[in-house]
Amino acid sequence: MSAGRTMSSLRGKRLSRGVWGMVLVGTVISGAWVSYAADDASATGLRGVLPAEVPSGLTVAIAALPETWQPWGEGLTADLSTLYEKEGLDAAAQRKAIGALDARLKTVASSLADPKYKSISNQLISLHGGLKRRLDLAKAAIDTLEMGPEIKAARIEAARKDVLNALAALEKDLRAVKGGDAWIKYLQVAEVRSQLGGKSVATVAGVRDKLKGQVTHADDKIRTFLDRPSITVYDSALAAYDGAVADAAPASNSPALRKSLGELLAGVEDYELTHTSASTSAVRKAFEAVRAAAPDGGERVSQAVRTDYFNYNLRVIATEAFLNRVVSQRRQESGAVRDYILGANVYGNQTTATTVSLNLVPSANVAQFDIVASGAISSSTVGVTDQAQIYTQGNHYFTAAKRISFNGDKFSTQPARISVSAHNTTTGADTDFGLFTGIANGIAVRKAEEMRGESEAIAASRVQSNVIPKFNSEVDKEFGANGSFNPKLGERFAALQELQLYPDAKSWSTTDNELRVMSRLMSAAELGGSDPNPALVLGRGVTILAHESLMNNAADRLDLKGQTLTDDQFKARIEANMTKLLGREVKFKNDKPADAEESAKSLAFAQNDPIRFQVGDGALIVTLRAGLKQEGKEEIPTQIITIPLTFSVDVKNVVIEPGRIEVSPAEKADNAATQVARAGVIRKKIEAAFPRREMDRIAMLERDKTKVRVAVTRIKALDGWISVTFE
Repeated sequence: MSAGRTMSSLRGKRLSRGVWGMVLVGTVISGAWVSYAADDASATGLRGVLPAEVPSGLTVAIAALPETWQPWGEGLTADLSTLYEKEGLDAAAQRKAIGALDARLKTVASSLADPKYKSISNQLISLHGGLKRRLDLAKAAIDTLEMGPEIKAARIEAARKDVLNALAALEKDLRAVKGGDAWIKYLQVAEVRSQLGGKSVATVAGVRDKLKGQVTHADDKIRTFLDRPSITVYDSALAAYDGAVADAAPASNSPALRKSLGELLAGVEDYELTHTSASTSAVRKAFEAVRAAAPDGGERVSQAVRTDYFNYNLRVIATEAFLNRVVSQRRQESGAVRDYILGANVYGNQTTATTVSLNLVPSANVAQFDIVASGAISSSTVGVTDQAQIYTQGNHYFTAAKRISFNGDKFSTQPARISVSAHNTTTGADTDFGLFTGIANGIAVRKAEEMRGESEAIAASRVQSNVIPKFNSEVDKEFGANGSFNPKLGERFAALQELQLYPDAKSWSTTDNELRVMSRLMSAAELGGSDPNPALVLGRGVTILAHESLMNNAADRLDLKGQTLTDDQFKARIEANMTKLLGREVKFKNDKPADAEESAKSLAFAQNDPIRFQVGDGALIVTLRAGLKQEGKEEIPTQIITIPLTFSVDVKNVVIEPGRIEVSPAEKADNAATQVARAGVIRKKIEAAFPRREMDRIAMLERDKTKVRVAVTRIKALDGWISVTFE
């Protein structure tokens, strides 16, 4: 979101008509200059491609820095002005200006990591994100504009490597068949290998002619032989190499490329400011034009766009400590012992104390973790034979682990493994030898101790045979192919698909202490998220990051365009979708009923962008484009309604506080007085629908009749992301 738009909304500042007129004239003049410069074949570097002025979002972000940072901010402004506005700057000077701005960006990043600047972290996060996105695109654009001969060289080199790989495979294949050496000579393998990379491709062309001739004139047996995969791959690799050498070097700095890059950067600035579907379409259209005109097929620009505008827009980072708070269990079981060991009937009792926990396992492509059961078994037994009764105290310890993997679609399990440490202590013996009982008891104890190693091995085996089947069964019951989790996930995925909310891209991974989930809701006509600043993740508990693009793309799937709905109808639509998504009935609590008269009024949503979200400067800005239908009264035409919502966390609650609601006409009203009256009616309606809300920040999660207390500890709304941390 544009910092300029947010700050304006929150502070209620309005530009005068005169200033707006100046901005409009400047925009028209700038647009004409950009168009002229982009079509000027003599233009170099980014001049005429970058906007003609420093983006307002960056200007406002710099102005938000504290007074102690003012000199540094003035230096940053000067560096930005050099890149965007200074005349006569060639490509080399522009790269130097980008380098200076890169150094400024590193200063912001290092300050964010310094506890000394914690009090201004919000301002630094906003500045860092806005500056980084502009620099990423500027660097990608200037690199693309200066590409040319090196692209041809890179293509030739890639084709050469493909031929070498095909040659190696061909030789290996032909040497394994009768007469293969003759074919190796005929196909001039040695000559082709020696000439690769040289200017002459006569040998390559000659081999291709031979293959064509053989196919045309050969009998069926030879044709079949020439259809071998190793030969066809070799032929294809030669053709690609021949084509790469013959192709002309892509032209650098072409007018078409300059025009499409200029339109892309202008579209991005409009999107940063408005997030409208029109700006989204402009970015998409210009991006495709860049890909068509760029020497590298737009790969360099694509890297920047994928990072900053096509990225994941929902992220969850959960620490192992938090997950264990939710899933860990403690169990204690007692029971009788009845066994037959080393010729003795064994009787007694034992108590098993088990702790079940989760241990994350590093994996880049799937989420992996071990369910770990650590137990201690304390037993008191007596072994009875015809000669003696031997009393034993057992203290056995085991650790069982079972690997679980989740690939984003389903869980899978591996067999459990276990390690056991068994310890038996003989505590006494009873024999019946009259006067010699004491001596006999001592002998019996020593005999038992001599057999302790064997008895402990048997005890370890008993522990393993008792624990592993039960452990496998219990874990598979939840996470196995036929366990409870996979069908539940299937139901939720089906609901997401029905609601058109199923992500088009997702990633699950684990480190040794974090589970990381990333997904993206984005169609081919939409934009996605950015690379969130690390400071948005607290590093404790679980942090959920939702990008404004996720909210906007999901809002488009509510099908509000052109709809007329009362408050109750709108709420019912959301409740129905949430019920379908969660698989249980969802009803929102009406903790502060709206005025009955206001509730009866219906919002008539616009056909374009009926609801839009922007996140920045500590607020979620909700923009509605809707008119108002009220029974027996004048219908109010479409208005642009801006509602800033700020979030805070106190001791008991999460507080959502609405700011001043701004109302402006989508089309100019007949007179100012009429618009003032309309704005007042709309504002009253929206204020009733968006009251100050307090929600309990503490929730109790229940698992296996055990309740776990979880609380919201931090909410940030910055740089396009809402970050919510639970601990």
